[in-house]
Amino acid sequence: MKTEIRTKSKRRNSEKRKERSRNAARSRRGKETDLFYELAQELPVSCSVCSQLDKAGIMRMVLSYLKIRNLFSDCDVERALKQLSKDTVAEESYLKALDGFLVVLTQEGSIAYVSDNVSRYLGLKQVDLTGSSLYEYSHPCDHDEVRDELETKNDRHAGSHKAAHSFLVRMKCTLQPNGKKVNLKAAAYKAIHFRGHSVMAHADQSQAGHEELYTVLVGEPIPHPANIEVPLDSKTFVTKHNLDMTFTYCDERVKDLLGYDPEELLGRSVYKFQHGLDTNHLKKTFHQRK
Repeated sequence: MKTEIRTKSKRRNSEKRKERSRNAARSRRGKETDLFYELAQELPVSCSVCSQLDKAGIMRMVLSYLKIRNLFSDCDVERALKQLSKDTVAEESYLKALDGFLVVLTQEGSIAYVSDNVSRYLGLKQVDLTGSSLYEYSHPCDHDEVRDELETKNDRHAGSHKAAHSFLVRMKCTLQPNGKKVNLKAAAYKAIHFRGHSVMAHADQSQAGHEELYTVLVGEPIPHPANIEVPLDSKTFVTKHNLDMTFTYCDERVKDLLGYDPEELLGRSVYKFQHGLDTNHLKKTFHQRK
């Protein structure tokens, strides 16, 4: 009889401990949720965006925000905002003028910032990309080139921190030609031309206590030759150039017609490939007459 009483007493005590443990865990989860909610409210994003974030998303956004804040900590933000409010040209107008989206990458390929209009070109949301790795959204075959630009090339210019970047990357795109969007798992790839420079966050600005290198880029979609209004025959290829006539884009038909890989032309001047007798003709074609 006494044994049964002790057994029941132990069972009741065990159930009480379990109940206290469940209540404590429930209380911790509640406090954690409240803390993350308060943290999300401090982010410089709209309430509608905050409501879409889970705990991992909030942490990604917070870390990215801190990186950007450290990068531009020497800027007079209040003065810049006052000047912007006086300016008749809104932020959206600047982004439209770029004909692309703005992105800031760490040396490891993490997306510290991407402009909201990225969805117009890739169908991907700013909130999903921020804090994620560029490698997650780019074609695996392009990872070595991206790594070379962000790590190797920046290391070669470590003394000046002014490395110029110009490279092509196939990015995941959830937009379809008919305007509809597909799931990320069913996303196709779109060629994006990234151009920009490296920017150094000095040791006194960096949370890590040492200089950190960032790469600020503008991503412009490359139109496929099939989408260009003027029909092209099999003996024509498309190129794009900077004002100094260096190649910024060249389609793959140049390989069949001239034997060059598009990649070996990028960043090089068209004048290095011309015949000497064509110099005057090129000057008349590409230079404005005074």
